[in-house]
Amino acid sequence: MNSLKLPFLFDTSVIKKEIAQFSKSDYYDIYNPSVALETLWSKHLIEPIGGPSDIPCFLPNDALKKCPYLLSILNTFQCEKETFRIHILDPGASIKPHRDIGYRFEDGKIRIHIPVQTNEKVRLLLNNSLVKMEVGECWYCNFHVKHEVNNNSDMPRVHLIMDCIVNDWFEEIFNAATS
Repeated sequence: MNSLKLPFLFDTSVIKKEIAQFSKSDYYDIYNPSVALETLWSKHLIEPIGGPSDIPCFLPNDALKKCPYLLSILNTFQCEKETFRIHILDPGASIKPHRDIGYRFEDGKIRIHIPVQTNEKVRLLLNNSLVKMEVGECWYCNFHVKHEVNNNSDMPRVHLIMDCIVNDWFEEIFNAATS
């Protein structure tokens, strides 16, 4: 399975109000060879806690503590998380075809997308198949396969992205969503 809509729906009007407190300078440019510089922006909402010999535990940072609804979204997912971030792809920007090795259910680590702002001119191709995500929905995609994103619109594409460790809770969610 390359993509799966999960049984969650989030209020994007509340998400937009909470993330509106952050300015462009609060985000960092993602350096990635599949993305043109200064077109893909991120703001992390959790940080690793623990020393160099510890297995890190990721906890809310100061930015997330100012966003009670985003914190409730994080807590909806009853598993360990490695990232929870706001991701912005500028208008006219693209993420070239690439693979994120290890981000698939079978490998025990999944990447969740919650579209906050998007439209029909934003195209996510997963193994050359279009995945149409609507705002507020929650999606798993197998990013281990080739994928790309093209924002052919005149507005930024904004997603919440969460990398999660698969556990029994997630297995139940997946089984229910696929049956």
